Amino acid sequence: MIKNTTKTLVALASLLVIAAAAHAAATPEEAKQLGTTLTPLGAEKAGNKEGTIPAYEGGLPTTLRPAGFKPDSGKWVNPFADEKPLFSITAANLDKYADKVSEANKALLKRYPDYRMDVYKTHRSANWPQYYLDKSIKNATAAKLDKNGYKVANVDGGLPFPIPKTGMEAMYNHLLRYQGQADRALVQNLYVDNTGKLVMSGEVNYNRDHPYNWPDSWPKTVDREAESRMSLNFTGPARAAGDANVWFDTVDFEDKPRRAYAYSASTRRIRLAPDVSYDTPIASTGGVMVYDDGNLFAGKMDRYDWKLVGKKEMYIPYNLYDMHFNTTPEKLMPAKFINPDYVRWELHRVWVVEATLKQGARHVYGKRVFFLDEDWTGSGMSDMYDMAGKIYKGNFLGMSQLYDKQVPWGWPTWTYDLSTGAYTAATVMGASDKHGWWVTDKPWPNSMFVPDSLPARSGR
Repeated sequence: MIKNTTKTLVALASLLVIAAAAHAAATPEEAKQLGTTLTPLGAEKAGNKEGTIPAYEGGLPTTLRPAGFKPDSGKWVNPFADEKPLFSITAANLDKYADKVSEANKALLKRYPDYRMDVYKTHRSANWPQYYLDKSIKNATAAKLDKNGYKVANVDGGLPFPIPKTGMEAMYNHLLRYQGQADRALVQNLYVDNTGKLVMSGEVNYNRDHPYNWPDSWPKTVDREAESRMSLNFTGPARAAGDANVWFDTVDFEDKPRRAYAYSASTRRIRLAPDVSYDTPIASTGGVMVYDDGNLFAGKMDRYDWKLVGKKEMYIPYNLYDMHFNTTPEKLMPAKFINPDYVRWELHRVWVVEATLKQGARHVYGKRVFFLDEDWTGSGMSDMYDMAGKIYKGNFLGMSQLYDKQVPWGWPTWTYDLSTGAYTAATVMGASDKHGWWVTDKPWPNSMFVPDSLPARSGR
């Protein structure tokens, strides 16, 4: 009897924890900080006491036009091109900066004598439409997690939790961050294998839109809980040309999880693709990334326990215009690691979230630690550990503010497999003038995101 009572009390305690997490909205007093001492998205407005992180003053203006910038070209010019690194972190001086360097970066620095991190002046360059900021402030006291934490409720766009109280809330802020209203792209997925060979594994046409981010979120013509919709087709290499996929994600991961479809040009068949999730390896990254590595994390959070550790200062990739728009794959991706000349590291405050694999759950990562930019731009990184607790992979995502479009834009993701020595960069766009990313405020037609559209999109 005592044993059964103990089990009941433990179960009740677990339910109370879930309930508390589900209703951890900011108090009215806390919400008053938004727009005053905190930005509307909950970041500290003030800089740090050392002056190495500046105060937030509105980000880059929409009127900015650096020399050489061509609007609607699909590429953006670096507004900080004249800046030089303040210093570089190497294996020789790592001890001096170790508390602000991720474990994956430490492993790379120790493994490769020529790996380095060039640290630049910090710029809080992000800027958002006013309607998005207004909705974010409203969410602070209204948004909550429902359905055991797998649905974001009481939201109509905006950052859901400007003052996060739990690890899951912080992760939903990352998942639902502002990425514009719609876009299209022609990009390449590439990887470098453990022999140092660069492989172009996928040239992809993307069309995406983000109903959650529209000013009049979720109109009647779209699923009221759709967060983002994706349709893509491969134009290369030859073995993949004509293949196509479509899926969309919602704010309800419990009852409306990702539903993906794939079209194979070789068989001319459309099939449901439930494996586009969790730890299924992504073929076009050489298997270095799994599906929920996308953009640091993507998908349902049910396989991990999530803990909000707190906030700290870290060197994260930021303002990566040269990496994103001003180099070729051959220059960017030599053997062993991304060319340090194209990676700009800046000191920013980040939210730290730890994810520990649940007992009985299956995944290739036993633990993951996420470092998420407090300005909620998407910029950040994650350390992934194997089941023995050893650092296994490092995942990185850098932001470039698309100044004329008012979009903090976080692509590509690059990932190192520290066990094999291979690495990948997904959605690289410097291969030619035809590659790029185009942002629009006109959503794509619903017909683009249905399975029956895939053969036409494929062209085969």
